[in-house]
This record gives sequence, structure tokens and C-alpha cells, in this order.
Amino acid sequence: MKMNYKAELDYLVKVLKRMNMQVLVIPRGEKPESGVDLGLRKTLGVRTGFENTFSCPSGWAEERTVYKISDEFMCNYVFLLIPEGALLIGPYQTFEIRREQMLEIAERCGMPAVNFPHLESVYAAVPLLRDKTPLLSMITVLGESLWDDEEDNFHVIDVKQELSEPHDLIFDDNAEIEAEDIMARMKTMEARYAHENELLETVARGLTSRAELMLSRFSPKMLDRRSPDPLRNTKIYCTICNTLLRKAAEKGGVHPMHLDSSSSEFARRIEVIGTVDEGAELMLEMVRGYCRLVRDRATAGYSPFIRRCVAYIDANIAGDLSLSALAAIQNVNASYLSNQFRKEVGKTLTEYVTEGRMEMAARLLLTSSLQVQTVAQHCGMSDVNYFSKLFKKYYGATPRQYRAENRHYMP
Repeated sequence: MKMNYKAELDYLVKVLKRMNMQVLVIPRGEKPESGVDLGLRKTLGVRTGFENTFSCPSGWAEERTVYKISDEFMCNYVFLLIPEGALLIGPYQTFEIRREQMLEIAERCGMPAVNFPHLESVYAAVPLLRDKTPLLSMITVLGESLWDDEEDNFHVIDVKQELSEPHDLIFDDNAEIEAEDIMARMKTMEARYAHENELLETVARGLTSRAELMLSRFSPKMLDRRSPDPLRNTKIYCTICNTLLRKAAEKGGVHPMHLDSSSSEFARRIEVIGTVDEGAELMLEMVRGYCRLVRDRATAGYSPFIRRCVAYIDANIAGDLSLSALAAIQNVNASYLSNQFRKEVGKTLTEYVTEGRMEMAARLLLTSSLQVQTVAQHCGMSDVNYFSKLFKKYYGATPRQYRAENRHYMP
């Protein structure tokens, strides 16, 4: 066994932790800490000598061998001996375990029915690895670094553990959850849902300051820990928050076109969160963003006719949005459209279209390197000189001046 494998091992550990995978290096002569299976067997109320299986050195494990273990509870591990002792990766799932399968496992182990919600929480914390190829490739590279002094340097063996017979399982007499614990859990959940509903109602009304205050009072203790990894837990709740806030803004009258755009952008940013603090900042941005959508884009008070007109304008800002064109699309009289639009929206159709185009122009100037004439075209204006004059009227600076003075404020 060679000793120049440390770089590969360190890289493997870093990558797998990024994937929310548990990686343990078990020193020689020691056993892994209790809960190596994320508390699955404890939740089921059974003990099967599981930790002895992964003790190092193990009586069954051989050198130059990678063991891919599928246990009796549909979890997977990778186990191999290394100079320091042993390397254990897992647990992880290769497919989504259905609720019915969990119920069958619970029944087979004699787990009290009142404990089942906790079993679901444990399984939710086990990472899902649908494609095992990257993991096995990294393990192969590590094995080649460990045992590269022979042509046939190591073996990969599949080990499948079947569920034990009932008399082989040792039941924990203290496994059943106390009634007080259940009541406390219920109260916490009720408080969380009440707080969520109040926050969503506030967002649906576009009340930014009040929504920010409510979010600042929100305690992480009100949430179930769905993953043992804090960063993954943060991403899970950011995703939940994004979905709930989107529905709140929809209730507030925002058209799905605007909701889809904002929701997709927030989903992209959730994926690249690097710290728990970044997640908290993003949740605050989401609250502000959806409140702003309600204030700026809500059409709940409009008639269906004007709502369709506004949605068409917002979706086709570069197109022909003249009064005559919009009237023809809606199959109504131009005078009727003009009067009705001003009555419901509070501004003329031309004013609304121009404001939308100027907002689009400002956004493109700050977020792209497009030439000014190209920006004008994307805003439905072919005359770049007229576009520049109109832009200066709205923002007090020409497009080029506006870009130069404000672009450094963008992230």
C-alpha cells in the first residue's frame, strides 16, 4: 500500500461533503460513533451490532478491497481499509424510498406507530444519489493511488444485508416517544404554520416593512431539521420559502409570467448558496422581491379585460404596443380601451408602456454590455436618438452616462 494517496483522499472528502455525503475516517482500533447511520436504527428502536460492522480493523474486511454495502434498511455505504484505519462513506440512497416502504420496514422492526413521523424525518436526511458513477469513479482513483503496485490492484465487492428475523433484533425499551414530546412537537408546528400564514398574507398585500419585521422574528427552532447538514437544511428552507412566497404573490394578483421569472432566478441563486448566512440574506431578498412584485405588478383589482392587456404589454415590451394594435388584439374599440385602461390602472396606456420600456432599458444597461441602439431595439424603439432623449427625461442622464454611473452598484 502506497502512502501518496493523501491528495486524492482529501479531494474525495471535500467533494462528497459538498454533495452532503457523510465521510468518516475511522482510526485503527476504534469504532465509529453512535449514529453512524444518522440515527436510523435508533429511531426504529432496534440494535443489530451495526457499528461493529464498521469497526477498524474489521474482522471481515480485507485489504485491497472496496465494499459497496446495501443494508437491510435500503441505505448504501462504501467501506474500505486505508493506512489510518478505515474509510466509510454513507449512508446514501440510490432511489427515493416510498412512504409505503418505510411503513413496511417499521412494521418489520416492530416500531411503534407514533414514532413513524420521526422515521420519515431520518430518511429525508439521507442524501439521494441517483447516479453513482461520479462516486465510484472517485473511489477508483483513490484505489489506484492506494494500491498501484500491482496490475490487478484491488477488487470491488457488493455486499447486500437482508433484514434480520424479529428474534435477531434487539429492541430498545425506551424507543417510544413520550406524549409530552408529541404535544411539544405539535405546538411548535402550529406556531410555525400560523407564523407562515401571517407572513404570506403580508407578502400578498405587498407590505415590505411588515414582512421584513416578521421574518426577523422568525426562529430557526420553529423548523424541523430536515438534514444533518446546516447548509443543505438552509437550501431546503430557501426553496420552500421561494415556493410559498410565489404563491402569496400570485394571490396578491401578480401574473404568472412575472412570478415564473422571479421564482426561476431565486431558484438559481439558492443552488449556489455557500453559507447559512447567505441563505438568510437570500430569504430576506425573496421577501422584498415578491412584495415589490405585488406593489408593481399586481392586477387583482383590474377587470379580466385590462388584466389580459397588461399581461400582454409586459410580455411583449419590444413589440407594437400602440393603442390601435392593442385594441385590435383585444378586438375592442380603441377609445374604449384607452378610457378603461386609464380608469383602472390610473395612467394612460402610453404612459404605462413607456414606463415599462424605460425600466427594461435601465435593467439591460446595468446587467449587459449591449450597445445603446441594441438596448433601444429590445425596448421596442427603433429611433436611438428618440430613445436616448426619452431615457434622459426619465432618469436624468443619457443611457451611456447612466451605465457608467450606476453599473458598479450591481452585484
